[in-house]
Amino acid sequence: MQNPSEEVSSVILQLATTTSPDVQQAAVYKYMTPDVSFEHPVCSVRSSANSREKLLKIYQWYRVLSPHIDLKVESVVLDRENEVMYIEMIQWFKLFFLPINPQPARLVTRLQLRKVLGLYYISRQEDFYHTVDFVRLLLPPLAPIFYILLTFGAIFSFMGSVVAQQLGFWTPRSGEKGIDGEGGHDGDIKLGANGRDPYPGDHTELYD
Repeated sequence: MQNPSEEVSSVILQLATTTSPDVQQAAVYKYMTPDVSFEHPVCSVRSSANSREKLLKIYQWYRVLSPHIDLKVESVVLDRENEVMYIEMIQWFKLFFLPINPQPARLVTRLQLRKVLGLYYISRQEDFYHTVDFVRLLLPPLAPIFYILLTFGAIFSFMGSVVAQQLGFWTPRSGEKGIDGEGGHDGDIKLGANGRDPYPGDHTELYD
């Protein structure tokens, strides 16, 4: 890609929604490095000398499971300094054997780019789904149940916090407010010498 911000939407559609397996295969070879890695809630491909072939098979199986996929790119953010892209999308995916209509599922994809001879290639792809969105993607009828469970989780967290603070655990000092007057303490925020996150970059050490 010469201009990732403008081209990535087309690349994603070629990978995920095309009706031609040849177009999909050509996109994998054209836009991904041979050692590309991939992380998804249900599968993972480690970077290796020819890991692109494994990722291609995953994309092909993805289309076998759902012969028709709709996808809408909502936003694209490019961090050119760190060669990272974040793409927010809505996807309509349906397992071919389920007699139901697909439901919209939101995800955020993080792409690590690598610049070679003036062109950008995808060297790592990570897909992130909210719990309810992922259930909506695979088994839509169960999504309301998971939403209720997450709501109960929030109620339990609230009540647990109240009880713990009554016992003296993790209790804010009274009288201190944030800049909006609603609480918090901006003085606790510590930045690096450059005024940014003290741990900038790709955090590749997390994947070792």
